[in-house]
Amino acid sequence: MRLRLAEPGDEPFLRDLFRTVKGVQLAAGGLPPAMLDLVLAQQYGAQVAGYAAQFPAARSLIVLEQGIPIGRLLLDCGTQQWHVVDVALLPSARNMGVGHAVMEAVATAAREQNVAVLTLAVATTNEGARRFYRRLGFTEMESDATASHLRMQLPLGD
Repeated sequence: MRLRLAEPGDEPFLRDLFRTVKGVQLAAGGLPPAMLDLVLAQQYGAQVAGYAAQFPAARSLIVLEQGIPIGRLLLDCGTQQWHVVDVALLPSARNMGVGHAVMEAVATAAREQNVAVLTLAVATTNEGARRFYRRLGFTEMESDATASHLRMQLPLGD
């Protein structure tokens, strides 16, 4: 597994990744295919614009396995805190240790930069993701919870 900065040529992969991840959720609503395509295109655009506005300095990284894109990591790197804005993997790359390897690589790189804490937000309803991050040592910050998301953090000090 390797990470590299996203390039303009990665846009088709990023759109397809978004469709793959979010399309399953939206398809359950029974939308006709043409409407589903429209909704996914609009949501992708909204996500890109929203992340750019909220995290203008975030780095978009492509997750590669044997040189083939299998995921994306959006990481906002401050001097004392790094925030995992978004991480998405193709279904074929899930439950194979890739997510664990990505998060371990991020934590290692942050420690090397003397960053104090790694943070992220996870949907309150995504119990699988919450369990995954707890296994990595993240703790839930109940005081920072919203109706839809829960903030989690991993202190990186000794």
